[in-house]
Amino acid sequence: MIQLDVIRIAIISAGMIYASYRDWIAREVEDNVWIICGALGGLLTTADLLMRWNLNLVIFSAFSIILASGLAFAFYYFGLYGGADAKAITVISISLPLYYSPRSLHPFTGLASLSNGLLLSLVLLIGMFIWNLSAIIRGEKIFKDFEHEGTLRKIAAMFLGTRVKNARKKKFWFLLEEEKDGKRAFNFEMFGLELKEAVRDDCWMTPGIPLLIFITAGFLVYVGFGDFLYLIINALL
Repeated sequence: MIQLDVIRIAIISAGMIYASYRDWIAREVEDNVWIICGALGGLLTTADLLMRWNLNLVIFSAFSIILASGLAFAFYYFGLYGGADAKAITVISISLPLYYSPRSLHPFTGLASLSNGLLLSLVLLIGMFIWNLSAIIRGEKIFKDFEHEGTLRKIAAMFLGTRVKNARKKKFWFLLEEEKDGKRAFNFEMFGLELKEAVRDDCWMTPGIPLLIFITAGFLVYVGFGDFLYLIINALL
């Protein structure tokens, strides 16, 4: 029902926005956020399925929840992001398993929110590259002590981080370099959950922007506009 969908979207949005705020300022989200949102959303989903009882709809909804939640926790298991991100996708899936946008490849809300969020996060990479490119144009020696690194690794570093002058004062920024055989070298092991903080100033670092913010934006974009993958595939075809 449309009215229940609006309520469920409001609950998810409120919980995700608050969780994104907590993740931004503390890099930690209380489990109560997911428990409350998941419980409320789950109850409304159950009520919706009972009022519109249809076995195919129930099976389709269950498939959506299992698919998105399973994929979300698989990503967490392999260290691609944190536990809060997996919980967020699960809560979205339970609270609104199906949402039919006119611009989407499928109606699985959790899966679309994740794919939208991952694509939105690419904006950060492009922004970092433009920032570094502008620094080179200004004449800054951002690759000083890294001259031995290959061109491709330098380009990768430009997308993933930047050279920071006051590295030890940066909060939630992490090292993008290490020392090998007495030389400074880039370290692209980005998926470790325990990243090392800087022990000196003037080094390459990567900003620890919470993916949860992008997932939140991905959900809001999906329910308000549609699925980015649909737009990309539609444009290519």
